[in-house]
Amino acid sequence: MQIDRRFSRMTRRGAMKGVAAASLALGLPAILRAAPSQMVVATGGGKLEEAYQKSVYTPWTAKTGIKIVGAPNTSAKLKAMVEQKAYEWDICQVAAEFAAQAAKQGLLEPLDYGVIDKSKMLPNTCFEHFIVSDVVAYHIAWNTKNVKPGAEPKNWAEFWKAPGRRGLWKRPFQTMEVALMADGVDKDKLYPLDVDRALKSLDKIKASTLFWNTGAQSAQILIDGEVEISATWNGRVHDPKRAGAPVDYHYNQALFVSDAWAIPKGAPNKKEAMEMIALAMSPRGQADFAKLIPYGPTNTAALALLDAPTLEALPSSEANFKKGVFLDVTYWADNGDRVGPMFEKWVL
Repeated sequence: MQIDRRFSRMTRRGAMKGVAAASLALGLPAILRAAPSQMVVATGGGKLEEAYQKSVYTPWTAKTGIKIVGAPNTSAKLKAMVEQKAYEWDICQVAAEFAAQAAKQGLLEPLDYGVIDKSKMLPNTCFEHFIVSDVVAYHIAWNTKNVKPGAEPKNWAEFWKAPGRRGLWKRPFQTMEVALMADGVDKDKLYPLDVDRALKSLDKIKASTLFWNTGAQSAQILIDGEVEISATWNGRVHDPKRAGAPVDYHYNQALFVSDAWAIPKGAPNKKEAMEMIALAMSPRGQADFAKLIPYGPTNTAALALLDAPTLEALPSSEANFKKGVFLDVTYWADNGDRVGPMFEKWVL
């Protein structure tokens, strides 16, 4: 075990080194490590980063005096940091399916659920190496000028049969799940995915589908009327709808996807990282976050802190959560390398 040099410069240096060495030799806690003055948290940026700044980072700094610095959560950098033991992040906030894959590769620290309270968490959100931080819906949306009231698809089967152009994400995960629901698979019996059946389902609409690449594109093609209907994420159409754009959506048969908090394996400020994640996952932290961006809490105790208009827009509210199903991140961590190329070959 090595002591981080940033925390070894103390007064009475010689005496302190002796005590630290003795503690290490006895297997005792490193009681002499100073708290960091700042921590780096890697996220996807944008509105997500802004929401965390207000709901988590500012309260954390007020509580501890530790400043939070943001960074982009580049997946390749996580692997390089851990392998080279050259840490630039203390915490990362990533897609839950990526966290599952990173955990499988040994890139993440085990979480301390003695520090992070999981007693009120939704099922299937607390994993050994990461914790699911929000609920986002991949769902059906439509252009309200081109789709008459009452004619919008009520489920994925109707989405598949609808006339005109439709949009789907040009990625296997999430798109293959909704293809199976469109073909009659129950939302609670999706896994393990029947890949051949999903691709055959997609064959039926390939010629009339615009496969988009980004969330921003998924919303824009709807608002511009380039497609009549599209799959998209609720956060992409929530604000445009409120601002009067010709777009609407529902949560029926939604596929719930998520972000997750995790700590790079071997990161030096593990204690403080656990404590910050605990604050982020607290009822207040989750509720304050959900007020800023329409991603649902995974800590159910946060729901009681939110008013009815806010709850109406959240995928994990009592009314909306029962309409959809979580994407199985473990399935994709175990099968993504096999299924992904099959989908890509189909697209081409």
